[in-house]
Amino acid sequence: MNRLTGLLCLTFAVLIFAAAGPAWSMHEQGKFHKKKNSKIEIVYPPGAPGIAAHFKSRLGINGKSRDAGSLHQGIDIKGPNGQAILAAADGMVLEAVVDECWGPTISIDHGNGPDGGKIIALYGHVGEMLVEAGHEVKRGQLIAKLGDNQNRYKCMAGVRHLHFQLGREYQTDKSDRWGNEYFLEDGRRGLNPHLYWVDGVRKVTCFSPAKIYPADYLAYPLPCDRQ
Repeated sequence: MNRLTGLLCLTFAVLIFAAAGPAWSMHEQGKFHKKKNSKIEIVYPPGAPGIAAHFKSRLGINGKSRDAGSLHQGIDIKGPNGQAILAAADGMVLEAVVDECWGPTISIDHGNGPDGGKIIALYGHVGEMLVEAGHEVKRGQLIAKLGDNQNRYKCMAGVRHLHFQLGREYQTDKSDRWGNEYFLEDGRRGLNPHLYWVDGVRKVTCFSPAKIYPADYLAYPLPCDRQ
């Protein structure tokens, strides 16, 4: 009876801790990862370019506050002119267009993620686009390069960078659409990229041609050596 009582008390304590304590997230390939204060602490491998503007941040790439109620729906990564941009996974290019605010932007259907939901990635604010709609791409393939166009397009805020955003639903009705909703129906409800890296939740995974990857997870869209 004492042992049973002890087990019941322990179970109750765990449930109380789970309800009141830090949030947890689960990577389908690994274990549970604690998220302090519901924010994910990011782990970078050596040489990985850092993220300058984070997912759900209220600060823009230029360090200024975003409009009230406007949270960042992707991640922004700075780079030099000519910085290589890589496909995060195998997929099909849905469009490669020059938007009047976003500038050159590529949308790729990367198939289904580990949760069974569609993963569509936006590679926004690039310079030179090296793929076209209908092209099939492979993970790690060079699809674009950053350019010297950061002052030409308003949405780039005067800072050269890649905007990498994930969504579920491709936007087919382009009329009266603007910004990320021009490309994604759920553009204002972006998916957190840090839940989909190959190496696990919050663990940025840089592409290596020598590595075998599961099809439903993503690699970083910039190489770790900034080639």
